Amino acid sequence: MKTVKITITGIVQGVGFRPFIANLANRIGIAGWVRNSSGTVIVLAYASEDAIDIFLGCIQSETPKGALITNILLTEQQPKEFKDFKIIESKPNSTDDIFIPPDMAVCDECVHELFDKSNSRYKYPFISCVSCGARYTIIKEIPFDRERTTMDIYDICLFCKKEYKSDFRRGYAQTISCHDCGPQLILNCYDGIELHGETALQKSIDILHQGAILAVKSIGGYNYICKTDSAETVKNLRFLKARENKPFAIMFADMREVKKYCIVSDEEEKLLTSSARPIVLLERENRLIDENICKESRFIGAFLPYTPLHHLLLNEFKSLIVTSANISDWPIITKDSVMLKTTSPYLSGVLYNTREIVTPLDDSVSRVVLSSTQLIRRSRGYVPLSIKINPKNQNDILAVGGDLKSSFCLLKDNNAYMSQYFGDMQSAEISDAFVSAYEHMGRLFHIHPQVVVTDKHPNYHSKAFGESLGMKTIELQHHAAHIYSVMAENTLNKTIGVAFDGTGFGDDGAMWGGEFFVMDGCNNERVGHLDYTKLCGGDSVAKDAALLAYCYLHKMGLHDQIVDDRFAVIHTALENDINTQLSSSMGRLFDVISALLGLKNYNSYEGECAMAVENCAFDAIKSRQRPYPLHFNVIKQDHFVKINFDYLLREIIQSKSEHVSNNRLALGFHEAVSCMIVEVCNWIRKEKKINAVALSGGVFLNKILLERTVQLLKESDFQVYFNQAVPPNDSGLALGQAFYAAKVLGDD
Repeated sequence: MKTVKITITGIVQGVGFRPFIANLANRIGIAGWVRNSSGTVIVLAYASEDAIDIFLGCIQSETPKGALITNILLTEQQPKEFKDFKIIESKPNSTDDIFIPPDMAVCDECVHELFDKSNSRYKYPFISCVSCGARYTIIKEIPFDRERTTMDIYDICLFCKKEYKSDFRRGYAQTISCHDCGPQLILNCYDGIELHGETALQKSIDILHQGAILAVKSIGGYNYICKTDSAETVKNLRFLKARENKPFAIMFADMREVKKYCIVSDEEEKLLTSSARPIVLLERENRLIDENICKESRFIGAFLPYTPLHHLLLNEFKSLIVTSANISDWPIITKDSVMLKTTSPYLSGVLYNTREIVTPLDDSVSRVVLSSTQLIRRSRGYVPLSIKINPKNQNDILAVGGDLKSSFCLLKDNNAYMSQYFGDMQSAEISDAFVSAYEHMGRLFHIHPQVVVTDKHPNYHSKAFGESLGMKTIELQHHAAHIYSVMAENTLNKTIGVAFDGTGFGDDGAMWGGEFFVMDGCNNERVGHLDYTKLCGGDSVAKDAALLAYCYLHKMGLHDQIVDDRFAVIHTALENDINTQLSSSMGRLFDVISALLGLKNYNSYEGECAMAVENCAFDAIKSRQRPYPLHFNVIKQDHFVKINFDYLLREIIQSKSEHVSNNRLALGFHEAVSCMIVEVCNWIRKEKKINAVALSGGVFLNKILLERTVQLLKESDFQVYFNQAVPPNDSGLALGQAFYAAKVLGDD
């Protein structure tokens, strides 16, 4: 007989791991105990050597659903005899590696009980077990025990206590509760009427049937919810959200309902039904959904119920619009007091509960591209899972990302903990949420940064915050950070980088966005870019595609091709360098194409004009039209490449006058961009002997462009990489910054 200490690292808290260990020990004949530490599970096992070997094998082969073991450390102890095996009280330890589970969708077993009339939790909207329910959003401190979550205010009833102490599915489930204890539904109807429990649920269903909008408290914050079959209701929701054109996501009751409206591949179905339950962008099958929901998007943002309350509601409606409860570009509302004070003629009530939300989390957004999952917004279901990077670093690092689509990264050893998506840091509310989340995540993971990494933009709020912390500061250029994010995900040390987006502060003070790099460790060299164009109008030019088109054609001496009431003012500004800046942005070029084709002249939300061009190209593909031949002029000189688009724009203007279809021109533009990337990468490969290519930046959210570019690069025998675990837009910058800092500090 021997005594061993087993330290198990990974996602091993909040997933029923201790009862799993206890049941396994009793089955095999192991005596001793198991407890939670800060970020690990510790087992002291007393048994024969053969029994311990079997025990260790079963721990790895029978790991419970939701758990993820990253390491098992075995150390022999002084012999100590035990008579039985127990789960004992948790003991914090600040030296642990810490892995906290994300919030998990309600499991099938709990859903079955939810609709089982003979079950004591029939229609209980907060049913959960060790395999499902709120996790990160309710954790105040670690280890993950009930008293350190926002479930601590609810006294467990005798029935739940009996299950909690059993080897049933709810053994040591920290969110265990029922109709007699735990959170309960409350409906506030704004007219002084307050309803509770089943009555609140039924009244909410009645309100939704009437075509009204409800604010409903979910795991990570409040949602606005309404029916999908009323144009008037959708119109009211747009007024409530101040969201004119951006599509809304739709929650469907089940996969059968999803497939009525969407084309769904096996990979997409797997993503939809995963425990993370993200919104998945799916091609529309037909036009049965009200056009005001999706507007001009060819995608439906579809997702499935992830809370018991969602299941109860979708059992009645089959599909509902579910969107974050906020004004567009503001943080999601999490506080009951704030939501209850939010009055609007378009809002009929608030359905909530008293369980506090510690960490606000929007719904994650994803898609399947080239048979791989790609995150577009990384939040609920994925945060705070770490992303492993190599090599390990010796410093705790904070990377603050950028200002648009902001998120931060905390790096400890080789674990990169990405925060949730926040939004535009120009909003004071977003900045406050950013700082609060940084402080909370740092406390939970025992990360105390000594180094902060920022963007080079002198006016970024994220940069000002990072510098205010008084740490050693490292700056990294925006587009280099995009490429480093791909390198971090794929353990690359040397690659060609293609960074295409809307804007980012360049080393020469210009606004970059159509860049080619050679990346070698912590050295990054810009080796090519789109030709600079002089823009006027300050920040507003990013939204104004008509203004952009005038600026581009002014550069070419073709400004008479654009009719605009602002002609004289714009012309004077450009001629006299009044509030002008140089730009090499591919994102802005997409906006120009939108204006020249007469598709859209203004971005009411980010990327709207570019999406119009992509949709046009998609229509060409769908109707089997050939792309119209368009070409960039790639000029190679002195080991540097400049990409000129003057001839391409002239071709488009000429072709429009000859009545070439917009669809063919839009597809031709996509083809021209992909072919230009391959031409430049071939030249760089010849110059630098590098065969890997990393694609990043918001422009590569264009599915047609990404897939065609990857196809052509692979046909030219390149190894191609793109973002998957973090978004290619600015939400992924912080991972690239942290990875770069680890390399710089490692070289030191």
